[in-house]
Amino acid sequence: MSTTNERLLPGRFGRFGGRYVAESLWTPLQEIADAFDEAVDDPKFVTTMERWLDHRIGRPTPVSHLGALSERVGGAQIWVKREDLCQGGSFSINTAVLQVLLARRLGRRSVIGETGTGDFGVALGSIAAAMGLEARIFMGREDLENETLNVQRMLELGVVIETVDTGTRGRKRACSEALRFWATHSNQAHYCASSLAMPDPFPRILAYALGVIGAETRVQLKRRGCDPEYIIAPIGSGAFGVGLFSEFAKHTDIQLVGVQGGGDGHGARTSASLVVGSPGVFMGTHSYLLQDDNGQVLVPHSIAGGLCVPNVGPQHARWAAEGRVHYVAVSDDDACLAVRTLARTEGLLVCLESGHALSYAIKIAATLGSEQHVVVGITGSGLRDLERLDQFAHSRQTP
Repeated sequence: MSTTNERLLPGRFGRFGGRYVAESLWTPLQEIADAFDEAVDDPKFVTTMERWLDHRIGRPTPVSHLGALSERVGGAQIWVKREDLCQGGSFSINTAVLQVLLARRLGRRSVIGETGTGDFGVALGSIAAAMGLEARIFMGREDLENETLNVQRMLELGVVIETVDTGTRGRKRACSEALRFWATHSNQAHYCASSLAMPDPFPRILAYALGVIGAETRVQLKRRGCDPEYIIAPIGSGAFGVGLFSEFAKHTDIQLVGVQGGGDGHGARTSASLVVGSPGVFMGTHSYLLQDDNGQVLVPHSIAGGLCVPNVGPQHARWAAEGRVHYVAVSDDDACLAVRTLARTEGLLVCLESGHALSYAIKIAATLGSEQHVVVGITGSGLRDLERLDQFAHSRQTP
């Protein structure tokens, strides 16, 4: 239930969220906030967005029962929500549709964004091309070299890729450069966020765009007569998790679990901001982040590019503070093993981000009875992770 403060300040989630930005960004951000608030109250806009989701993106995506994996684990029944079946192979396409429609509503000729894994770049590029807009994507050099498949896909879609020099993976520097560029081109270009850990209105925009995931899941489970004990999602910045969890957050009989990147599994190299981090302001929002005792932001580590972020969206910070969602970390090795287990057992190849959630789900399912149910959110296809999985397989064969 919303508090009076949240109704007056819609960018707040309890004590988290907000808009901590330079003055040059305040006005263009407010313009997007106003356009978003007006658009979601416009039946014509909402109908147009739903038509794109249904007829172009591939909604609704299915909820699939993993019978073979459930039998192998020997515990609860495991189900997956298949966002890997969206156009482009990632949940990111849902956020791209809403944001490009907003750009068109504002009369912009191009869209700007950033990407780490390349999934959002592919999504934004494909929707922008379909709506007749130019797409410009900022991407760190390290990510560019690690995500060659998605880089090629973006180029084929006509995306202009701006390379940002950085020595580590993750969207931090790319996002900063994208916002800097947008600050001087906001009259012609529209900024589209890939991360939930951003200043208002982006946490609200992404939550609205992805709410369809949780809404579909609830209806689909009800039709199958499934009352889940656990719903589990991978958490990077947390956009996908908000989309899946929001529909179930009020049902306290369901345990919601967010799984972050545990890196090497020893705590020193991790992306688990909600497990080992603390509250602070970063990238324009107040939330949990990885920082040292002096408030300096630490470099995140995870084999999954989409989890390699130092902070998390404000909705998750609130859920963590209230104890509504339980957050855990899963190591790189455990995530890789879970992805390979799923591929060999069910013939499904999912991304390493999803492998983190799947790993935890397998462990939990083994402790439950066969009449109980665990639902896992699958964020995307594993095609871009084939080389990393191969490296993992070879490392386990090395004495």
